[in-house]
Amino acid sequence: MQLDDAAWSSPWRRRSVAEKALLCLGLLLVAATTGSPVVAAVVGLLVTGLALLTAMVPPGLWWRVLLGPAVFVAVGAVTVALDLGAATGSDVWRLGPVGMTTSGVETALLVSLRALAATSAMLLLAATTPMVEVLSALRRVGVPGPVVDVAAVMYRMIFGLLEAMAAIREAQVGRLGYASGRAARRSLGQLVAAVMVRAWTRATRLEDGLAGRGGVEAVPMVPARPVSLPFALAAIVLVTVTGAASVLVAL
Repeated sequence: MQLDDAAWSSPWRRRSVAEKALLCLGLLLVAATTGSPVVAAVVGLLVTGLALLTAMVPPGLWWRVLLGPAVFVAVGAVTVALDLGAATGSDVWRLGPVGMTTSGVETALLVSLRALAATSAMLLLAATTPMVEVLSALRRVGVPGPVVDVAAVMYRMIFGLLEAMAAIREAQVGRLGYASGRAARRSLGQLVAAVMVRAWTRATRLEDGLAGRGGVEAVPMVPARPVSLPFALAAIVLVTVTGAASVLVAL
């Protein structure tokens, strides 16, 4: 919800989706393909600087949104760094058959930085572009209609389900449903069950309504915004420079 609010209030909201996609997806591609942890870190810092200083994404929101992916990346990095086997001369530390080698730690660091940088690039696009404009852009570039329809329906359902969950939980709190650990577990199970039922019912109603009016395509979509040539050129320069740096480091 806060990410969607940030997208609607962002100074970049009135920019073309094409120019923002050029910047964000270009940096994401560089981050995902680079073999240098330095380049990956630079891309991540560059994206963060653009988000906080230019796109004016609230710092607290930016770090909270990154926290979830960072936890998954950290767990994955640990599994990459761990080595199960006999001791070697390149061990960083070892406890019996479990240890970490220098190459494993370096690989885990590279994977982590690449994943965080790529995630940051995608979050920059999400924090500056409302979903309705993304859906409009996908339709204009020729993405199959059913794919856009599914994305639009899921986006609409999110808000309805969040509202239903908040209302049910408020009613449970009013009946002291979370007064104890046992009561909280029972209330949580009832909350999940009720939200699932409402999700199924709402999905059926949305399907019937969309079928009656010819799908989401019948809904007016946001017109394309003009592309800013200076912004597009700056995006090309940033992507080109970081990509070239990645290639040079690899050589």
